[in-house]
Amino acid sequence: MTQVSDRTARSAWASPGFRKLWLASTVSSFGSEVAELALPLLALIVLSASAAEVGLLRVAQFLPFLLATLPLGLLVDRRRRQRLSLMVGADLGRFVLIAAIPITVWVGFARIELLYVVVFAAGLLTVLYQIADFSFLPSVVHERQLVDANGKISASQSANEIGGRGLGGLLIEAISAPVAVAVNAVAFLASALSLRRLRLEDLRGGDGAQSAAPAPAPGPAWRDVVEGLRVAVGDRYVRALLGEATTFNVFNEMFILGLLIFAVRELGLGPATIGLVFTAGGVGSFAGAWFGARVTGRFGYGRVLLITLLLGNAAPLAAALLGAAGDAALVLLCGIFIVMGVGIGIANVHAVSLRQAAVPEQMRGRVNAAYRLISWGAIPVGAAVGGIVATQASAEAAMITGAAGMSLATLWVAFSAVPRLRSIDDAVRSSVGTG
Repeated sequence: MTQVSDRTARSAWASPGFRKLWLASTVSSFGSEVAELALPLLALIVLSASAAEVGLLRVAQFLPFLLATLPLGLLVDRRRRQRLSLMVGADLGRFVLIAAIPITVWVGFARIELLYVVVFAAGLLTVLYQIADFSFLPSVVHERQLVDANGKISASQSANEIGGRGLGGLLIEAISAPVAVAVNAVAFLASALSLRRLRLEDLRGGDGAQSAAPAPAPGPAWRDVVEGLRVAVGDRYVRALLGEATTFNVFNEMFILGLLIFAVRELGLGPATIGLVFTAGGVGSFAGAWFGARVTGRFGYGRVLLITLLLGNAAPLAAALLGAAGDAALVLLCGIFIVMGVGIGIANVHAVSLRQAAVPEQMRGRVNAAYRLISWGAIPVGAAVGGIVATQASAEAAMITGAAGMSLATLWVAFSAVPRLRSIDDAVRSSVGTG
């Protein structure tokens, strides 16, 4: 009976606030996955965009993470009581912006330059939403529920990767790309409505408890931003996760770019088949995220995080065998992505929970902003380097180099204090900034 009660206490479903937050996150990410295919195809098919223009569309999506992450992180920390309002506002803003895209197409006013502006503005709001969401979740669930909560959110996002892109392709094929983009806009509106249902009594598992930590006294903005960077690179747990994520993102961009070119030009795989490969990764990620929390108690928090990172980050090395795989290349690719999905799915749940637990509430916005600035800022760098390697050497060279770098990313965690963590409570008790 005690064991059943303990499992219930650790389940995030016990929090009514989490159920509403989970619904908002799930609906929002589903719409975003639909748009992952819809936006570039709209640019190509409806606006007759060139390959370079479609590439600039990706730059417009990620540029806000470089330009606005730190100031928005500061805003989230200084508006701790308004974090929910910031999330609702970001969703409503994205609804208006994304809804404008199909409308401009239908009235004949659409231009690629306008699409850049809209996507960039929506990207700014996405940065705001994600930073506020990261900082807000621990106010909805207890620390003992964090792993389960992040696991459920990550699992639903993985499920959306499976179904969202597939539905996006079907909508584009059956109706049109603007309609698929409109689905994304409606999803943001539905997310905002779900968040609006959250009440004060929903916080901290329904008891309405608030953090006892005092709000940070307003001071020079630059000092607060620097403090967030200092904690991100100074905390022994966050620093290891940041190094791993940054290294992974650089080389993952190289790996994916090389793989796509190699799959099309050397293996002769079509878009539908390549989509199947990424769907396999989504299936693995869903399984890992959903069941990952169950293995923590048995093997230890830090050990599970390290082992699953080793599994997921090393799986791409098998891509070196693709050239000699012949007819089995597709099976091998699907196997690689399933293993990657399972390993990285479990590891991501544990890494996000650890970051939330290790950083005091009043600093989560700034530290998460610094974390995203460095780790996500590595993505365009990896894409640029991957393009150079693929052009000057070969797509296979970019793919294999990327796979090797991804496997080495695990060393950041392996030689840190993370593997010694038995439970997430150990991180909570540790002082921030210890090396």
